[in-house]
Amino acid sequence: MPNRPRGRAHGGRGGAEPRRRIRLREIQVLDQMLAGRTQHQIAANLGISQPAVSKIERRIEERLLADAAYQAERQRARQTLQLRYIYGEALDAWHASKADAVRRRQRKAEGVGAAGGSVAEVVAENQHGDPRYLEVARKALGDLRDVWGVNAPERIEAVTPFATMTDSALAAELAVQNRLLEPAAIDITSVATTASAPSHSTADRTEESNG
Repeated sequence: MPNRPRGRAHGGRGGAEPRRRIRLREIQVLDQMLAGRTQHQIAANLGISQPAVSKIERRIEERLLADAAYQAERQRARQTLQLRYIYGEALDAWHASKADAVRRRQRKAEGVGAAGGSVAEVVAENQHGDPRYLEVARKALGDLRDVWGVNAPERIEAVTPFATMTDSALAAELAVQNRLLEPAAIDITSVATTASAPSHSTADRTEESNG
């Protein structure tokens, strides 16, 4: 296989047209595509064949699709990092809200030498945490599931017309269905008896021929 010169791309005239010229033609084709031109019109305007225009359009579309998919994945990764940050901040705030609250209070002193006096006290109160921070964390997890499409499908319940029927109505419906199935039943014994018994007309013709 002959070596292509450096700086040249595949395609174009002879399969080794300069890359810049290929890119320029792609831009020209794209401009006319956006203007609503058909492939035959583009080929006539640019002086190339219609199959060449079709190949360029397909190459442009594939590149745009790949770029769109790449941008979507980058956006998903960026939102994942942001939501994880929100989740972590919410949990940190919730843990901080569980810390013991310390407050000062004045308590009346008791005893003989402290009549009428008061004593300052430092009181530590247990906290259970602010549930609002957990709600923020829960919503962040829900948004992460939406970003990655891992939410469970909605449950579909099948509703039958027999669910609301009474026992008597169900019995009546069952009787109707049984009557509909009766004509389809075949009596095997009667069919076998009919097949084994010779017909009278055949027996009579046999006796006449013997006579």
